[in-house]
Amino acid sequence: MKAKCFAGVWMLFLCLLGHCSLFSQTREDSVTIKGVVSDYEGKLIENCSVMFQNSNFDTLFETKTDKNGKYQICLPKGKYSNMGAIDMDTYPHTMRSGMKNEDLRLEFWGWNFIADRDTTLNIRYDRMEVYGLHAFQIPGGVPAYQIYVRPMSLTRFLAEKGIENAQHKEDLSGVTQAASVEIAKCDNLAPGIDKVGIKVWIDGEEVPVLMKQQIKEYYEATEYGISYFLTVGIPQKRTSLPYQIVKVELTDLENGDRGEAVYYLEKNDYIECGK
Repeated sequence: MKAKCFAGVWMLFLCLLGHCSLFSQTREDSVTIKGVVSDYEGKLIENCSVMFQNSNFDTLFETKTDKNGKYQICLPKGKYSNMGAIDMDTYPHTMRSGMKNEDLRLEFWGWNFIADRDTTLNIRYDRMEVYGLHAFQIPGGVPAYQIYVRPMSLTRFLAEKGIENAQHKEDLSGVTQAASVEIAKCDNLAPGIDKVGIKVWIDGEEVPVLMKQQIKEYYEATEYGISYFLTVGIPQKRTSLPYQIVKVELTDLENGDRGEAVYYLEKNDYIECGK
């Protein structure tokens, strides 16, 4: 991770002064994002990095939680490709020496994060990574939302240490998928669709999962991972926000690994009538 720590610390410092300006920005150009980071047992996570990144996964702004699991950061208004929360001490690739496998955790992700106003975002994360979350509607389709997500179970990862993992934004432009996929290997990092618990909320309202499908997401011609394609119901209540916040929680029913992610789905603003 290419963390631009100085930029993040400087931004936070200005926020605390009440000016919240960076690169000649005014307070009106900035927003404050705050919340609490915890696990699913309610344990507050201290010293957890909360990062806002660009589409290349470069960290633009970063802060850390205090001893009470609280964080607060001031950002320039705009849309961020993704944001995340990670405790480096318990992350498998950067874990503190002497950590036990049962104490390790993965990451929380927020995708297409729209920073247009002051926001409270409380974060829970544990041993299931809900990666690549994307929500959309099919024009002319049934009145429902479609969700794509690639999960990763830490317990399964630790049992499959010999696999080759796809990296963030891996270049697949030169990869040609063979006509036959019989030799392709599954990375086994996610539970099959019949072994996962799925809950979905839109703007805080739980919506029914109407259909779930298992999909092969290829990293290269000979390796793929398990992803899910979900169809979910429309929430009964509508908000005045120019976007909807979709939250997906996954639970591996075989080992109990659990995690969640959010996606900011911008509302369409089409012209619906003419003269």
